[in-house]
Amino acid sequence: MVAFKFTKNKYGVGLLMDIGTYADIPAYFFEETLHETDFYEIVFFKQGNGYILLDQQRIPVENDMIVFISPFQKRQWFVDKATIDCYFLLFQADFLSSFFVDKLFTYRLQYFYNKATPLYLKPDANSFFRVQSVLEDLLTEIKNIRKDSEHVIRALLYFLLVKLNREYEHRFYLSPDKKQHVNALKFKELLIREVKNRSGIGYYAGKLGVSRVTLNKSVKAHFGIPVSEMINEFLMFEIKSQLLYTDRTIKEIAYDLHFSAPNHMTRLFKTLTGLSPKDFRLTYQNGRNIH
Repeated sequence: MVAFKFTKNKYGVGLLMDIGTYADIPAYFFEETLHETDFYEIVFFKQGNGYILLDQQRIPVENDMIVFISPFQKRQWFVDKATIDCYFLLFQADFLSSFFVDKLFTYRLQYFYNKATPLYLKPDANSFFRVQSVLEDLLTEIKNIRKDSEHVIRALLYFLLVKLNREYEHRFYLSPDKKQHVNALKFKELLIREVKNRSGIGYYAGKLGVSRVTLNKSVKAHFGIPVSEMINEFLMFEIKSQLLYTDRTIKEIAYDLHFSAPNHMTRLFKTLTGLSPKDFRLTYQNGRNIH
């Protein structure tokens, strides 16, 4: 698998974000080879075709469409590059969190690290045009770097990410009331880091210093599902990733994810997906649709 790291000195300053059209960034890896990056990506397609396999989602790439990609998400592009017209917005979390007081900002963005809803947005033509206008402002600023450009770029990026988040929440009926659900956001941040090692509700409640009831209430109010279901979603994602992208045995995967026995993982996986881990892997290898 190919892995890409962010290059922060592209413009002669330590800038942890980048933006460009396909003409500006022709080396963007629109390839079928499995790959990942260590930064956030949003791709705004003016003209699209084909599809992307993003973790376990198959997403059609269409005109006036936005695709959201979180760090270390595995993807493969199946597109005709000759007819693609798009903008890329690339950034690392520190570009925002090192400046704003809200260290959980990127976790408030519902379109990142989301296992339950689609990782794309298809706004209407007017909305896409307004987004494109902000992108052009960002592009102009980054191509003409000045002493105060980082502040302008950060402000425009913040504005754009929040506006996209509102649109995403509206499209998928997600809770917009973030201020009252800090525990839910901290839980999401912790779950992303710890799900490979911990799957018990008590562990997360203890780390956050709240009761299970309080945590469950906050998570359900913000994400619309109970804590146990959210843990299972992230856990299933890890299991599926290892089944699809590694040659580890089911036993090795089970112990890597700290199941007490392989059959416990198999039972949970089949309950939640309707397939055994073995059948899931065979289905993928035989080219059948598992999305």
